[in-house]
Amino acid sequence: MILETFPSAEEFYKTYWGKKPFIVRGFIPDAAIDDLVDGDTMAGLALEDEVKSRIITNNPAGNDWSCEHGPFAEERFDDLGDRDWSLLVQNVEQYHTDTADLLQYFQFSPRWLIEDIMVSYSAPGGSVGPHTDSYHTFLVQGIGKRTWKISAEQINDDCYIDNPDMKVLQNGFEGEVFEVTSGDVIYMPPFFGHEGKTIEAAMTFSVGFLGPKLSDILSEYAHYLEENEALNKRYLGENLDAKSAAFSIAPKAQEAMRGDVLSCFQSDDFAKWMAAYFSTPAHDTIEGMEDEDNDLSYDALCKALQNGAALYRPEHVKLAITNASSGDYNLAAYGGSIIIGAAYSDLIAKLSAGKSITIEDIQEDMMKIIHTLYDHNIVTIIV
Repeated sequence: MILETFPSAEEFYKTYWGKKPFIVRGFIPDAAIDDLVDGDTMAGLALEDEVKSRIITNNPAGNDWSCEHGPFAEERFDDLGDRDWSLLVQNVEQYHTDTADLLQYFQFSPRWLIEDIMVSYSAPGGSVGPHTDSYHTFLVQGIGKRTWKISAEQINDDCYIDNPDMKVLQNGFEGEVFEVTSGDVIYMPPFFGHEGKTIEAAMTFSVGFLGPKLSDILSEYAHYLEENEALNKRYLGENLDAKSAAFSIAPKAQEAMRGDVLSCFQSDDFAKWMAAYFSTPAHDTIEGMEDEDNDLSYDALCKALQNGAALYRPEHVKLAITNASSGDYNLAAYGGSIIIGAAYSDLIAKLSAGKSITIEDIQEDMMKIIHTLYDHNIVTIIV
């Protein structure tokens, strides 16, 4: 389970993604750990109405948990004591963009599926109990030390403690225990048992990947069709025959309706919608995102680039990219999409990789697209 190095992208998807957990020691360098959100800032975030936060307390015996939801008053932290509690804050990459830079170490992952970076600060003894998750996650150890008990296979157990706020496995699970320190990374596939316990005050950064349910895809795309009347074809009963008389929906009619449904999912409109859907922030509380300096006009941006400025995509900006049948790209961020011509594949590659874009990278007819990206906070400027 402990690997000497991180697997290549090919090996990761072939051997581990959704199949096996693993640990890599020291994968995140100390300098990157130092830039991540600290406990005091997390506590400050937990005071805010728009931030999703929880405090979980447990007893040393590991058989009793309680969960409180924020926002919290400052005095609550004074009452927690020195042991057996954890503060969890979701969507931290949107509120502390230096923490979002952690994502650059997971470029091989399906970044379009990222839910958020959830951060926990836990006192010695702090734990959220034995549990499984329905999503993939990388558990990055920041400061401090923890032990993690990890199962060797998926667990199909829905017997939980009597607490509606927590899905703690009542019967625990069998697994091996590992100690992790700063920079260590654990990959946890869905439904594998895991239980963390804090040895010394610790922070864990959970990079989570959560796919939608089929019902979510169907309902959200249906809403998109409803807003685009030209795409929202009505069934008119074309080519019906006597077999569909009275109350019989004959196979021919079933096939016609099934064909209409399939054709709308096989269209370029579905690819465009998909990009927009997967680029939408997982939580609708992005008001706390640091403002970008996007007040340059088209001409001023051109001049700045000619004078040596560069553009780059901040890591907290989530992109989703699909291809149209024409070869063009649907590039989406914040739930809105921009069509970028097939000739600009190098630009797409740089945006995806988070590499800087300079005047040497910009073709003359590309500037309008560049300014659109800048004006929509997809890229920001370095002077």
